[in-house]
Amino acid sequence: MKGRQESIYVIDTSVLIEEPDIFFKLGNNQIVIPTAVIKEIDGLKKNPDPGERRAKAARKVARTLDMLGSLQDIAAGARTSAGSIVRICSRHTAIDDLASNADNRIVGAAIKIKEETQGNVILVTTDGNMRNVTRAYGIKAENYPFYLDDVIDRPKEKLWKLESRESEYFGHSHPTRDPMLARDTKMIRNIIAVIVVAILFVLFLSAR
Repeated sequence: MKGRQESIYVIDTSVLIEEPDIFFKLGNNQIVIPTAVIKEIDGLKKNPDPGERRAKAARKVARTLDMLGSLQDIAAGARTSAGSIVRICSRHTAIDDLASNADNRIVGAAIKIKEETQGNVILVTTDGNMRNVTRAYGIKAENYPFYLDDVIDRPKEKLWKLESRESEYFGHSHPTRDPMLARDTKMIRNIIAVIVVAILFVLFLSAR
């Protein structure tokens, strides 16, 4: 039986700011970050207020991409601990349909990838106009957050891996927190606590 075709998600800056851990939340699919997004992230992380929400998110995104790129070839594709392949793309088809040059380059990157791969390319952005222009070129576009989205833009549930993942990079250096292991550990701690209480009670009775 033929497996489901993997998707190629082209991620806009707005989505990374809303969900800087999205690299670990899209299942075994490809995640493409255009260099125009990197430029916007670079500007946002330099906010003089270190506690500003967008600046914090931008710095987290920059750290994640830097870590992935330091250990693997992120231009060809760096695999995360969640199974997704993240790559940075500098290529784009030149368009002039949006007011922002960065937005044009991001949509242009989705168009270029579609031309090169003929794959299931999906642009993910909170910007409605970017979605409209992307669809005009015959490419899928989805809103984010997907669980708060309207009926028209809501992605099919099967296309998204809804389970949250920790923001570790690779299993050997940042082990995943297994919920089963956490449950077993809690159970062992409870058993030990009961044993300790029982021992103390026996000692108390013997001392009387």
